[in-house]
Amino acid sequence: MGALDERKITVLEAVVRGYVRHGEPVGSKRVAEESDLGVSPATIRAEMGALEEAGLITQPHTSAGRVPTDAGYRLYVDRMAREATPTPQQQAAVERHLLGSADAEQLLRRSSQVLSRLTRFAALVASPSPAGTRVRHVELVRLGGQHVLAVVIGQTGRVDKRTLELDGEPVDEHTLQRARWAVNEAVSGLSLHAAAEVTGGLAAGCTDDLRPLVQALSAALEPADTGDRELFLGGTANIATGFEQPGQVRAVYEAVEEQVVALQLLREALAGGDPAVRIGRELPIGDVAPAAVVAAGYDAGEGATGSLGVLGPTRMDYPRTLAAVQTVASSLEKALAQLDADHGPPSNRA
Repeated sequence: MGALDERKITVLEAVVRGYVRHGEPVGSKRVAEESDLGVSPATIRAEMGALEEAGLITQPHTSAGRVPTDAGYRLYVDRMAREATPTPQQQAAVERHLLGSADAEQLLRRSSQVLSRLTRFAALVASPSPAGTRVRHVELVRLGGQHVLAVVIGQTGRVDKRTLELDGEPVDEHTLQRARWAVNEAVSGLSLHAAAEVTGGLAAGCTDDLRPLVQALSAALEPADTGDRELFLGGTANIATGFEQPGQVRAVYEAVEEQVVALQLLREALAGGDPAVRIGRELPIGDVAPAAVVAAGYDAGEGATGSLGVLGPTRMDYPRTLAAVQTVASSLEKALAQLDADHGPPSNRA
């Protein structure tokens, strides 16, 4: 594709905006009326023909207007959509909604809901990697037999549960209390990785009755997979919006219901930059080709990062959607920092 002159670019932008706004093919007369080109519809038809030859727009039916192709959307996004910036009013409204959440889980859930309301698309919010969790308290609960439940409570309220399977005699309550006190004295305020290392060292100096329990806890604290994240969905009822065929709606439903697939969409989208827009065939999953993903990352503190975004039809208002995604991402960062500050320094009491 050769370089496009400014008139062709203006015509392409008019086709994209018109199709997004009205949901029907855009003709030369509408482009003439809604643009400032000051040329006749016949001249615009010639320019549209050139854009069609370049693969940027297509004519779905004979005598119909044109609609953008994935390549046309891509060029439009690269030129225009990245200029999108959140308004101060929108930023303040989102922050008010997110600040004051009781814990990280409620905050992430609220973020998915508000992002869906802002965009009218399905919203995906992936929690930060557990590797970034800073430990506030570890609770140990007997499950019976050789099994103990370890409940790890993070500074922002994140809760992770791990079942420990021990060899030998069942652990009594007194042994649990001693282990609980010793571990919390050692690991409060540390990252999971550091807590696992410290607990491993602690186990070496424990008495024989405590050592198996503390060793098992050390192994359980080590994050198994830095990509292991929880997904919060908002506005799944909005999935049907903008898709033209039932099969497309079904494919998108299946994508968001399968957490691994939805997380992959966010991860692949952000692999090339942040914020990110992936359109149609640029998505890693062929079954959701009629869709687009707009995504951004967020800083969760302590070196941990998360991601969020929306999944909607290729016919979306990309500047507006990008602004909404970035607004929620930055507001989420502030709310997470506030949660951490509200909890204060970690307590060393078991």
